[in-house]
Amino acid sequence: MASVPSFLTGPLERVDPAAGGTQVLVITADSETALGLAEAVLRMTGPAGIELLPVTSARRASRLMTGRPVLAAAGSPRDIRDLVRGTHLKLESVTAVVLAWADEILAGEPEDIEALEAVMSELPKDAARIVVTSRSEGRVNAFAERYLRRAHRDIPVDDESTALVPMQYVTVSPTSRGTALRRLLDDMDPPSAAIIVGDDESEQAVARTLKLLGYSSGNAPVRVTRREIEPSTYAVIFFDIPASRAALAAAAAASPVTIVALAEPRELAALRRMSGGVKPFTLTAPGNAARDHDVAMRRELTTILDSGVASREMLALEPLLDRHDGIEIAAAALRLLERERTLRKAAQDEVRAHQDAPPRPPVARGAPGADRGAPGRDRRPPSGGSREGARGVVRGGDRPPPRDGGRGGRPFRESRGPRDSGPRGSGPGGGDRRPSRDSQSRPPRRDRP
Repeated sequence: MASVPSFLTGPLERVDPAAGGTQVLVITADSETALGLAEAVLRMTGPAGIELLPVTSARRASRLMTGRPVLAAAGSPRDIRDLVRGTHLKLESVTAVVLAWADEILAGEPEDIEALEAVMSELPKDAARIVVTSRSEGRVNAFAERYLRRAHRDIPVDDESTALVPMQYVTVSPTSRGTALRRLLDDMDPPSAAIIVGDDESEQAVARTLKLLGYSSGNAPVRVTRREIEPSTYAVIFFDIPASRAALAAAAAASPVTIVALAEPRELAALRRMSGGVKPFTLTAPGNAARDHDVAMRRELTTILDSGVASREMLALEPLLDRHDGIEIAAAALRLLERERTLRKAAQDEVRAHQDAPPRPPVARGAPGADRGAPGRDRRPPSGGSREGARGVVRGGDRPPPRDGGRGGRPFRESRGPRDSGPRGSGPGGGDRRPSRDSQSRPPRRDRP
């Protein structure tokens, strides 16, 4: 982002607010790059200057473009194409189009490249075309030859002539640079350090972090600076990646013991081209955790090897030795083991979360939605109290006489004996079996329909 003023200052200065319409179009690889460019333009022009609208969503940008004029916009090829198709962005007013950065855009998905070509084919012929790339490669050169014939190439001289400088890096996210700087200073505990920033916003963020750590005095060993570095400084820390190889060489001229840069993953490729040798700086806490995990893994493997390896597994893996080394096969088996453990842990966490979930509250009987046919529910009321039946509340003192002997013409019996415990009256088998007195005095069961 430090190189944004070099290629956006000219197009933004030629914008005519009275003409209206979108006059500067910046095509980026993704919405995050569009946001970074919008922040850089805001620092360049100020709140009263030209605003670069980041198109992070075509739907949101279409609503904003309908309500007010947008002089400059930046977005991915697909979002820009959707805005053009929806007639929210009219390309006939564009006077300059910038591709930042072309190598990242052309390395994307085929749909992104098709959207880019669709947008480029509809641009006015007299619109200025600027292609910014981190490195010159075949795809970028072919694209420039197709859409920018006889284009002027502007290559910084110091990128080719300055000596390479080895350095280290700490991977950060766009919002975690302050936290990463604090952890880096805790791990290094440098006797002296210079933290290099590229703009006012980064300087304020570093100054706030240093003040929290107690480096707020005038003679503090850790200071924030733009380019000036005192000789014999122990550590030089780039809060943002160096803008050029010359800036890195200027830091190396102070003869520091170590040079560390806070870099996002997408910035590592440029950092490697800028430096002679880049190595990751491993923080203490994550490094110790990784080493402890590796020690436990080796201890477990040693236990299995000491107990004796089964011949079946050795015979199954023996054909792989024709193409791979033994340590490669072991590493692949270890990766499969780690993946299986990860899946098993995820399944156990899901079961544990299901078990810890609060139980469903019981549904009151007679309430709407109550399951009256749920199995195992005892729906018989107590013998001496009140019970709620299908026809209201019936109390023990004023029970109505049974109708048709209870349910469906069958007599209500409190207890029944075996069917063949005695003769059955005048029917076959003889005998007269009558219901008990308790059965005759009790009312029919009305708690069932």
